[in-house]
Amino acid sequence: MAVKGTEVDTVLNVLGGKGLYQRVHHLLISFTAFSAAFQLLDMIFIGRIIPHECAAPPNGTGITIAGVELSSSNYTVEYGQCNIYIKYNTTTSINTEHTLPCIYGMTYSERKDASIVSEFDLVCERGALGDLPQTLLILGQAMGALVLPFFSDRYGRKPTNIISHVGMIAIGVATAFSNSYITFAILRLLMGIVQQGVVLTYATYSIEVYPTQYRRYVGVVGNVVWGICVVSMTPFGYFLRMESWRTLQLAFCSVSLYVIIVVIFLDESFRWLVANGKYDIALKNIKKAAKWNKVDVNVAVDTFNELVGRQTLIIPEPEKGNELLLNEGETKPVEKIEKYSLLDILKRKKLALNTFILWYLWCTAALSYFGLFFTSSSLVGDKYLNFFLYAIMEFPSGMIFFLIVDRFGRKKTLRTFYALCGTGMILATIIKVSSDSYAASICITILSLVGKLGAGGAFGACFFYTPEIFPTNLRNVGLGSASIAARVGGMLGPFSRVLAQHISWGPGAIFGGCCLLATLLITILPETRGKELPQTMADVKLLYKKIPDGSKEGKTKIFKS
Repeated sequence: MAVKGTEVDTVLNVLGGKGLYQRVHHLLISFTAFSAAFQLLDMIFIGRIIPHECAAPPNGTGITIAGVELSSSNYTVEYGQCNIYIKYNTTTSINTEHTLPCIYGMTYSERKDASIVSEFDLVCERGALGDLPQTLLILGQAMGALVLPFFSDRYGRKPTNIISHVGMIAIGVATAFSNSYITFAILRLLMGIVQQGVVLTYATYSIEVYPTQYRRYVGVVGNVVWGICVVSMTPFGYFLRMESWRTLQLAFCSVSLYVIIVVIFLDESFRWLVANGKYDIALKNIKKAAKWNKVDVNVAVDTFNELVGRQTLIIPEPEKGNELLLNEGETKPVEKIEKYSLLDILKRKKLALNTFILWYLWCTAALSYFGLFFTSSSLVGDKYLNFFLYAIMEFPSGMIFFLIVDRFGRKKTLRTFYALCGTGMILATIIKVSSDSYAASICITILSLVGKLGAGGAFGACFFYTPEIFPTNLRNVGLGSASIAARVGGMLGPFSRVLAQHISWGPGAIFGGCCLLATLLITILPETRGKELPQTMADVKLLYKKIPDGSKEGKTKIFKS
């Protein structure tokens, strides 16, 4: 028996809206972001580039060229990062220079296993292989976003989150014991797949735990928690910098043991339970929430019964043919639970257009977020401090989101962050091309941080807004499809460094143009401020209803797709 067009917010408001139960469960699911963040960004530490140079020949031997060992008395040698430079005298006493590759291997300024780059010699002509594992992880995220939302919408948010966590622990430990580069790369791909299971269920569950008027807390808490997660990586990387990358990987992986807390204390999403007819479990959770929030249990139960169209308490009830047994001698027809696919959205012109726009927004946010790291190289100095500075920019973006998302709406919030990101990146690029003075470098640093603030805020706003567009049984699928679009941008981001080598102003112009186009496309999307999360496809159409300003009632118009 499905609930169509219902106001699930009614029950959540009776339970206190943002009472203790909602806040605790929001935090329980929010802290799963530690697992997602640590495995997404750990390559910054375990894959860092170690200063290196070509190794000298073994003790007691000289350099051999064309099968002839040179006498150490008639040549001088310089060991560079990727080549050996030889200057020697020929038999005709003419000074000759000769360049050799690192035929005797590499030497590093730190221990051999300080990084995967040094352990697997991913330098010089193999340097591109050092970035490939991160690209594979992002590709894995796209694969996970394509597959895992089906399980989340079909079997629930909690079991999908738990299974993904267990997968992250297993793959993370296996990664720490990788004995070859190929094994490491394959495991990174698999890590990306399960990492998305945590990210998508975390985002969807968070948006479903509150009624409409409190959903802005999801955005600010998400930004703050993500910022805490990223900042927390700094002490891990700094205090374990002298250890093997394997030790550091195990340390990063250990945070996923938080899954034990999820298994014991987290309840399934109430909206998902209602949308899928799991009324017995939903009622149990309602009674629990009422006690936690010090709300009259009978009032909460009566509201729930009215919501699902029943006149009695909901208990596990046996089915009788095509009818559901209520009280003795009373039956009610069983209504089939609606199941959707992404095609149900794409078959409707209006909804399809908005979905394509969302995909573009996600792609642009990811492209800008990762492209910023490759094009804004002005943050010189200690790499751990630089990482910390980028991380703390998540906090102001979260506060800005909190202050404007309900006051000015979702669309203006999105436009604000995309405008900040685009403006910061374009101006930083212009100044970098125009001047190389110290004052210019300071301006570039400030503008780079502004761009990072905008990119992080755009990502957070997209995570917040996207689930509000899709119905409950399609919400994770819709969010997953948007996440796939983000992975496309994430994989394109690193190529901005290659482009900058040929056209220095190219990346800034592309990112700025993409962000400017995003601000224009956002105007087409529906405003979801003050509207309940859609439960069914029919509810989705209500998002396009024009709500008149002011307290007076007016005519509304529903745009047909």
